[in-house]
Amino acid sequence: MFPAMESVRSGGDLENIGGSSKYVKDIVCPDGCVIFRLTARNLGNENFYKGKFYEPLS
Repeated sequence: MFPAMESVRSGGDLENIGGSSKYVKDIVCPDGCVIFRLTARNLGNENFYKGKFYEPLS
């Protein structure tokens, strides 16, 4: 589930990795007994990786 969460955090689209919508992906456990649904919601914040959160000290 961690790679799916990271794709959303970096501004990605879960449909590109098999999600049912941009912010929803169902993940089946290896034995097929449990289905997890990862649902994200857009908070409208600036993207951490593209923003100016980290500026090297000069």
